[in-house]
Formats: sequence, structure tokens, C-alpha cells
Amino acid sequence: MQKLFFLDLRKKHRESFLKMFERLIEVSGGLKIVDKDAIIAVKTHFGEDGNLNYVSPLYVRRVVNLIKTSGGRPFLTDTTTLYSGRRFKGDTHIELAKEHGFDFAPIVIGDGIYGNEYVEMNGAKIARVFKNVDTIFCISHFKGHLLTGFGGALKNLGMGCASKGGKLYLHSRSCPYVEKEKCNFCLKCFDYCAYNAIEKEKKTVQINHNKCSGCAGCMSICPQRAIRFSWSAASDEVQKGIADYSANLIKNKKIFYLNFLINITPDCDCLTTSEPPICPDVGILAGFDPVAIDRASYDMVKNDIDKLRPDIDSQVQLYYGEKFGAGECNYEIKSI
Repeated sequence: MQKLFFLDLRKKHRESFLKMFERLIEVSGGLKIVDKDAIIAVKTHFGEDGNLNYVSPLYVRRVVNLIKTSGGRPFLTDTTTLYSGRRFKGDTHIELAKEHGFDFAPIVIGDGIYGNEYVEMNGAKIARVFKNVDTIFCISHFKGHLLTGFGGALKNLGMGCASKGGKLYLHSRSCPYVEKEKCNFCLKCFDYCAYNAIEKEKKTVQINHNKCSGCAGCMSICPQRAIRFSWSAASDEVQKGIADYSANLIKNKKIFYLNFLINITPDCDCLTTSEPPICPDVGILAGFDPVAIDRASYDMVKNDIDKLRPDIDSQVQLYYGEKFGAGECNYEIKSI
């Protein structure tokens, strides 16, 4: 039975909510995992360009300040995306993060400028920055999701900490391909590929899938965005993969989780537009188990989540999260 702590937004509070948020972190024991001079990764989502629903930097700044006060050395981190946009590459991702107000701590894009810097953990392609980071504060915006039903701590870990190649595997289970009509034969991908998987044809290139490692770095290298992939994985496959990646990432690490049930939108913060919330704000959950905190978050807004996409069983990620050893579904909640 995992203990979770809850700050309820549905009640009227006389005290400053930000001060109560700080007390939530302290009471739940989050700061106990901070060692003096330890490098602490604060994993969050900086929001896509045009999106307003990501966790406010006001909250993230409070987390960073509390870590510093406890003697830790925090940095903010996220990874590159598979889809086009400013988060597609590391340098523009950092620019966007700063524009969205995340300019109060160092920012490290975990899988590098091109999304190809990763380590393999039991086959999972995890962003390299997490290899030598032992302590993580995982700040997640709980919301609906087109493919997984909902996204919370497990998705923030399993998908959000995967390299570009890891995301490719989770979404596609296949290698990239070249849209030959877009290729201008610049050969930047040919020169880049360390696996010699890019092969020349007449005025274009092709990818040899027998040689391709699936790192997906060529997608970032191509100036024409001619290297694409198929969004072919089914919801159950994606959720199972997310749970597997999460379980591999958290081994031998100290991780504290914060789920924000605020601005609970139908889709993820990767959209370039903001959507109306599907229900009123609920509050903030804190704890040390990603499966339990996602289970509790889902239980609090189950009807609203299930109405979004009745054809998706969003609990698949919870089932596999527990099966793979990422956590357990049983929980108890203590309100502050």
C-alpha cells in the first residue's frame, strides 16, 4: 500500500497555495532524497509552442528552490520529440523552454541536440543524461491522451525520458523511411549515419532496415524533413512499452513524483493549441510510486477520462507498470 499526499484545489484555503505546495513536498518526504551537492534532474514538460496547459514554471521554480535549500544542484530536463516543431531539436527546445518561463535553472535536453544521445537499459533507449543521475523529481501534468487514454508520471518517465529512437520504437516498432520526393540528395544523413544504413540511389537515398539501429538521429539531421516514420503502434503496445521503459529507468534511482491535476485537457501538452479542460481542477498528488500516483490520479477523474476515448483502455499502462515492477496500484491518500 503506497502512501500518497494530496493538496486539494477543490477546497477554499486561507493560506497561500504556493506555500501549501511547498509544504506538500516537505510533508510527503520529497526532500529526504536530496543529498548535499548531488545533481538532481527535474523532469518536466516545457510545453509546445502555442500551448498554455503545461505545469506552470511558478510551481517548478518552487521545487528547484527547495532542492537548492536542501543542498542539491538541480537542473531542468526533457527530451526531443519525433514530430516537427521547436522541441524537435535540443537547441530550439531550450529556447522555447526559456520563452515559457523556465529560465531559473540550467536546462539540459536529455538526448542531445539531435536526439541521438542515449544508453540502452535492457533494450530501452533512454536519454543519456539519466545514466549518471541518481535522483529525479518527476513533475507531470495529468491529462487525457490521444493514444494512451491519459498521461501522467509513467508517460513522463517512459516516453518523456526516452531518446528520439526510443520514442520511435514506442510509437512505431519500425525504422524510419525516406520520402524521396522531398530528398534533395544533400547526403547529410549519409555522412551522419554511424551504422552505414543510409544508402545512395540515383538522386536520392534509402534506409537499409537490416542495418538501421533505430536511433532516429537522421530525422533531426535532414534539413528537408524528408525522413519520416509511421505512427503504427496500437494503444496497448504503446502503453506496454511506456511501462517497460519506466521500469527500466527507475531501477537503482531515487525518484519523487508530483502529479498536477490542473488544466486537465483532452490531449497532451505537445499540441500547439490549448484546449478547454475536461473537468474542474482537482489538486496535486505527491509520492514515490509512479503506478500508485497515476492510479490515484485516474481514479479522481475516471469518468471524465473514460468519456474522452471509450475505445481505449488507459489502465493497460497501470497493469504493465505493476507487472514490470515500476510500482503498485494499491494506495492510500493523506490530505494536507
